[in-house]
Parts: sequence; structure tokens; C-alpha cells
Amino acid sequence: MTDNVIPPWLRADARAFRERVLEEMEGFEPQELAEAAVSLNRRQASHLVERCVNLYPGTNIMSPLVTDLLGSSVASRASEGHPGGKYQTGLRWAEEAEVMAGELMRRVFGAKFAEVRALSGSMANMAVLNSLTEPGDPIFSLTTAAGAHISHGKAGAAGYRRLDIHPIPYDPEAWRIDLDKLREEVLQVKPRMIILGASLILFPYPVRAIRELADEVGAILLYDAAHVAGMIAGGQWQHPLEEGAHVMTASTYKSFGGPPGGVVLTNDADIARKADHAVFPGMTANFHTNRMAPLAVAAAEMTAFGEGYAAQCAANAQALAAAFVRHKLVPAGEVRGYSAGHMLALDVRTMGGGKATVEALEAAHIICNMNLLPWDALKDLRDPSGLRLAVHEVTRWGMQEPQMAEIAELFRRVLVEHEPEEEVRRDVLQLKSRYNTLHYCFEKPSPIRAFEPFLPEI
Repeated sequence: MTDNVIPPWLRADARAFRERVLEEMEGFEPQELAEAAVSLNRRQASHLVERCVNLYPGTNIMSPLVTDLLGSSVASRASEGHPGGKYQTGLRWAEEAEVMAGELMRRVFGAKFAEVRALSGSMANMAVLNSLTEPGDPIFSLTTAAGAHISHGKAGAAGYRRLDIHPIPYDPEAWRIDLDKLREEVLQVKPRMIILGASLILFPYPVRAIRELADEVGAILLYDAAHVAGMIAGGQWQHPLEEGAHVMTASTYKSFGGPPGGVVLTNDADIARKADHAVFPGMTANFHTNRMAPLAVAAAEMTAFGEGYAAQCAANAQALAAAFVRHKLVPAGEVRGYSAGHMLALDVRTMGGGKATVEALEAAHIICNMNLLPWDALKDLRDPSGLRLAVHEVTRWGMQEPQMAEIAELFRRVLVEHEPEEEVRRDVLQLKSRYNTLHYCFEKPSPIRAFEPFLPEI
């Protein structure tokens, strides 16, 4: 094996981790390395599915049918251009699946146009930014502390587009955008775009009011629904396009429960055309063709089960917040009822901060993540005031309000009582063992009847 090279820009903890892994790889033959990779993947999957209560908002469990389809050898089949007019031949059934995926995503969100080829939510954001702004254009977006995704700021897609980024004024005590200040600043700056949506998104935004403001200065309103797409599809969250957003982006996994990827949705044909061109040929060639059939299945599952799923997510979030309060834990956002959706934030300033608490919970096999809260400074990123968690995955496993009380009790034992991690972990495993069948999805094997391809065999 060649000499190990550690990228010098990595943080010390990342460097140490990489050095350990590379050291363990030394001396293995290629087949042994392949077997080791298979083993690592199996162990990781088993850990999160069988041995943890996973409350991390940026993930979800796919249905068995979606999971099977995603592993198809179609993944390596390049597919450039629009279905029916590809540059490659031999892809007729993959092209049919691509049409189905786009159409079902369009329907489930009630949009006129859906671009489904972006490989991630961030790439969907980049496609919109690339197609609707020019370098140097002023935009407004939320700050990281107020929940914004990295792609909305200097370090992500907006920064790489070299946009002039202005923070949306936010009242951390009220957990609301300060509309009066925003209006004053927007009329002065006259931005090209205003971005709503966040990675920590507990409450809806005043989309209608901000659309009116955007119209006054000729700005485009983008709503990033990466984390709330499943709640929108299930009718438990504000519908950004109906309330006035020009364009909406989203991740297709997270609360939506599909395969990894991104989507751009709009009712504006010109925006759709530009986003289409930005995704291909602008940003992708092979968009991972194997994503299309599982995305179509996930959209069909959301059509069939989304209303019940989203309603249970909202009920579970409220139940978990109430149970936290009973146990003297502090869910953030009390002034607005803790959450209007599937996500919660815990204020852990008095419990050692975000880093210590998230690590203690992980040791007990409870997975969430540390997160800035609106009053934090960016320098607090590695040890913020809060924890961010969501209930969509445990909801898919069939957990309901009584189980939220059990989860809150586990948090109490870890964060308040400081019980030994192995004792709490034992009960986490016992809880998870009772919920090992996925809900809100089609059975495997699928009960869907077999049908002839839309195009005949040749």
C-alpha cells in the first residue's frame, strides 16, 4: 500500500480518526479490504436500525421496497437528456421510471413542474441559485444560528455562487422573523432572492407576507423544504408554493422517506426550464439512474400513507415535548408551542452544552445532534446550546405517543440522573426490539400488481 497521506486541512479529531483507519488497513489484501468494507456497511446499518433510537432529523429509514430498488445495477447506467430523447439507447424502462418519478413528485406536492435529477437538496439549491442569480447579486437568508442550512450561507452554495448574503432579521426570543426589520432592509438592499427554510425548522414562516415584500423589489422567493417535505406532502405543514414561494427545493429522504436526492418544484415554467438546464447539463451527467424507480415508489407511498404518517409525526413531537417538560428538560420554543411539525430542539445550556449531552446520549444508543440555537454565536458551532431531534423515523417504526414518554424518560436518565450508559442502553435496545416493522409503506414483496411496461419489448 502507498504511504498514507493525511490532508493537512483536517481538524485534529478527523486526522486522528483517519490515521487509525488507515493503520488498520495496512497489510490487507484487496479481497480482505472488500470484505472489511462489506462488514462495516452491515454493522453500520444494523446499529442504526436494530440497536438505536434514531432521532437525528437529517436521516430516515427507507421502506424495504425502496431499499431493494436503490441497490439495482441500473445505478451505473448513464442517462443523459430527457426521457424519450436520451443520448444513450437501451434505457426505455429506466426512462419510464424517470417520467413516473417526476410526475408523482409533481402530484404529491401539487406543483406544475418537478426536477428530480439533482443528487441532493444542496445540489437542488445550487441549481436554483445558478439559474436565477448572478455572482454579486444580493440575497437574504437566515443565519446558521436561526436554523439556516449551510447551502444558504457563505460556506455553501450561496457563497460558491459569490452572492452578497444578508441575514434575515430574526427575533430569538419570539422564534420569529422580524418582518418590520426585514421590510426595511429589503427595500434598501433590493435583493435578487430571499431564501426561507432551515435545518432547524420548528415553526412555519410568514411566506405570504414575504412574497408580497419580494414582489415590491422584484425578488424571487425560494423555500428550502429539505426537512419538512414529508410534512408538506402529508398536509401537516404550510405549503410554500400555495402560500407564494416562486420555487421550492427539498431533499427526497429525511422526512419524505425516499432515496437520497433532491427535487426542485415550481409552478413557473421559466424557472422550471432554467432549473432543468442547470441540473443537466450544468451540474450532472449521470444522475444515478437507480434513484428514479425508488423515488417513484416513495412518492406513491407518500400518496397512499402520507396523511396518516405526517399527522402521527406531529402528534409524536407534541407528546415528546410535553414529556420533556414533565422531566424538567427544556424544549426550546415554548413561546410558540415547542413545535408545529416533527422536529424539536432541547436547550441544554445548564446540562453541559450540546457536545457533552449528544455524546452521552450516543453512548446510550440515542441518536440526535448538537445544534446552534438562535441566541448562539457561530463560534459556538462545536459546542452549541442545543440538541436537534425529530420523530419521523421512530414514527415510521410504529411508535406513538406512549413511546414518546418512554423516550423522554430515557433522556432524563441520561441527562438528569446521569445513569450508567450501559443500563440505559439496555432499555433502549429493549424499546427498539418492540418496534421492528416499518409502517406507512407498501409491504415487501409489493402487493402492487405486475403490469406490462408502457413500451413493448423489442
